Order: sequence, then C-alpha cells, then structure tokens
Amino acid sequence: MSNNKAELRQKIDDWFEKNSDKMLKDLERLIEIRSVRGAEQKGAPYGAPSREALAVASAMLEKQGFSVSDFEDIMITADLGPTPPLLGILAHLDIVEEGEGWDTDPFKMTVKDGNAYGRGVIDNKGPAVASMYAMYCARDLCPELKNGIRLILGSGEETGFDDVTQYLRKNDPPPNVFSPDADFPVVNTEKGRFAPFFGAKWEKDTDLPRIISITGGKTMNIVPNRAEAVIEGFSLSDAEGFCRKYSEKTGASISVASDGGRLVITALGTATHASTPQLGNNAQTALIEMLAAMPFAQSKSFGCVEGLNRLFGHGDCNGRALGIEMSDDISGKLTVNFGVIRLSEYEFAGNFDSRTPACADEVDIAGITKSALIREGIELTEFSISKCHHTPGDTPFVKNLLQIYEDYTGNAPECLTTGGQTYVHDIPGGVVFGCGFPGENYHAHGANEYVPVEQLILSAKMFAQVILDMCG
Repeated sequence: MSNNKAELRQKIDDWFEKNSDKMLKDLERLIEIRSVRGAEQKGAPYGAPSREALAVASAMLEKQGFSVSDFEDIMITADLGPTPPLLGILAHLDIVEEGEGWDTDPFKMTVKDGNAYGRGVIDNKGPAVASMYAMYCARDLCPELKNGIRLILGSGEETGFDDVTQYLRKNDPPPNVFSPDADFPVVNTEKGRFAPFFGAKWEKDTDLPRIISITGGKTMNIVPNRAEAVIEGFSLSDAEGFCRKYSEKTGASISVASDGGRLVITALGTATHASTPQLGNNAQTALIEMLAAMPFAQSKSFGCVEGLNRLFGHGDCNGRALGIEMSDDISGKLTVNFGVIRLSEYEFAGNFDSRTPACADEVDIAGITKSALIREGIELTEFSISKCHHTPGDTPFVKNLLQIYEDYTGNAPECLTTGGQTYVHDIPGGVVFGCGFPGENYHAHGANEYVPVEQLILSAKMFAQVILDMCG
C-alpha cells in the first residue's frame, strides 16, 4: 500500500472513530419501523410503514445537507458530486416479516456481545445506513469530488423488485453499480429464478382415514419452518408412532395432538432463505413425507400428497425428482424450495422457488416441470422466469472492489455466485459488494437476525474507499 493510500485509510479510520456511534443511532431508528410491504394507501404504494422508512432515511440525509429526490413514493435518491454519477449504490429499506423465535424485540435494536440484533440489521437497513455514512465520510474528506456518486434506496426488494424495475424504466443506472445486499468479497453472478404455481381440484371424499387439510409456508422465498395437517381416522397412539419415526428420519420435530375427534399434526423445521435450502430443514416436505407413508384411504387428495412427496422428497434441494437438476461452472447448482402449500377437502395450491444456473437459460425448465406435475395429476397454473446475471470478474470495477476488500481485510479476494437476487440483477455490469463476511450466518429472514458491529463499520469504511477511489 502506498503512502497516499495509507494516509487515506487512516483518515477514513479516524472519521469512523468519531462517527460510528451516530451511524448506529440512525440504524436503531430505522429498525424501529416495521417496513414490511403492506396494502397500498394514498402516497404509500407499498403501505405506510414502507413509506415511513423512506421518509426517515430522507430526513437523515437532508440533516447531513444532502438533497433527496423522491421517486413515486417507492424509492429515494441522493447524489454527491457531479452528475451524471459514475458510481451507484443500491440498497433497500423494506424487510420480511419478523416470524417467531426471537430472543429480543425484532424492532428494538439490541447490541449484545458486539452484535446488533433486529429485523433488517443485515438485510438491508444496516448496509443502507453504512452506505449513507460512507457518502458522508467521502464528502468530508474530499469536498470536491471529480465524479459523482448516487445512493438509491428502495422499498420493494423483498417483494419482487418492482420498485427498481419502475425506476429503471425512467432512469439510466450509473455505469458502475453495486448493492451491499449479500456477501464479500464480490458477488458477480446471481442465479436466475423459476417460480411456478400449481394445484389440483377434486370432489370431497369422506372415506377414512383421510387428510382434511395441510398448511405450510407463508412465502416461496423462505424455507418453511412450520407445517400443519389435520387428519381423522387414526388413533392418537398410532399417529404418535409415525411422528416419532419421521422426526428421527427427517430431523424435523413432528408432534400430534387430539382436537375434538380429529388429530392435528405439527412439524417444526428450520427456516432459511430459499436460495440456500440445504441450510434449512423444510418442515413442509418432512410432514408430507410422513403423511404419504401413512395408510390413508385412497382418494384424489391423498394421491396428490403421494405425488408431492415423489416430486419434492425431503432433502431433495436440487430438483432431482422434478427432472430439472443441473449445474455449471459459472453459477453452480440449481436449487429448489417447496415453499407453500394450502390443501383443503376440495383442492390444493402450492408453489416452489428455484434458483437456476446459467445453463438453465437454454432449457425449457417450465416444460419439464409441467410434464412432471401432470404425471402426478397436478396442473401448472402460472410461473415466472428470470435469467442468470453475470458480470465478468476481470472488469476494472470488479477488480477495484476486490483490491479494496483485500486491502481492508487481508483476505484473498474472489468472485462469488449467489442463489439470491438483488437490485443489480438486471443492471449490466452490476455486482454485490458486502455486507456479509465469509463464514457468517446472520440469520437473515430468520429469528435473531444480527450483524457484528465491527463488521458493519468495516463495510462502511470499504464503501467510503470505493467512492474516494472512483470519484475523488
């Protein structure tokens, strides 16, 4: 590292030494807002809490002297330096639901043993605030930037990116863009996504034993940690035997209770993001595997349950039974998360979330899936497909980010692939830079989401270095 680099690094360190407490206070304020997307209201297309998060962030930026632009009440932008900007940072202020199992209040940021806990501290309010403070630092250390930087904060990332899609229809992105919404060193490849919906209908069958209902999952992009079935025609002791056997076999916790002549079976697993289903334990597929093994009376309903078990066997996270298992050297393996099921006495509906490698772009993955479902008497009702995003690792922008990561951490830099998708997925040349460090599980989308405070501050320092390197 040259003397100039060493001097700049020291100035960045000194600046954050004085301002990191303020950064945490601002993050604490944003964590208090339950900015889960809700029903449209006047002036708040994604609901009042999501709009409030943008408004609070705007006030923070304006307090620091930045001029903030509002885009259709769903995104805000703030510029530093000349326009049009050379560099863009894209982050989001919306969150997923808090779920169950927290040891602390998810909307009251708690700092314990060096970690900050709360919904959004890593995904993605913490990185958004780190980006804001990186801009403050760059402005203070270099008041006259040669090139501009634009911070773009959205409120619809967790629900399909329609905010950034609308923004990009009317605004060109900067030529260099990163999102701090996954991992370091640099994520230059984001898998595609295949999201099908399917179901079947039948006449009510009252032959015993029978399945009355199955409920599992809330959203396709989270591995369901809870699923429930209501059945009748079995004794409690017989059902308890199946629960013990399949708890041991699947690793899920499966229990049964009597309820007015019927039995309620509950399966508890481990939630994780759909892009890494192998890191969780799908309660829904565990429950279906057990139900498919029980001697229910033959019916269209039970036949569909047996078919679902054949197609989405517990532990099959790569689409083997569906016939869509594939991988390539650029983007790795295809993954599948059977995310939601709603089965009643008359019908069922379900969906799954598949993160697809680059090679899937040349395959009729929907056609293969449709044929597999039809064989089990299930109809594919609708689906969406997006292609894999890849930015070559030898671009000057990516090489600069990798060098900064190496300089600040001392760790070897490399480009990564993720099954997740971020705001940069459809932006040519866009990549992810932070804020997750190798080897950490921050429980994003799960209970007790956290971020080590030192890591968040280090991320902000690296963001400041990027701005100063490219725009100073």
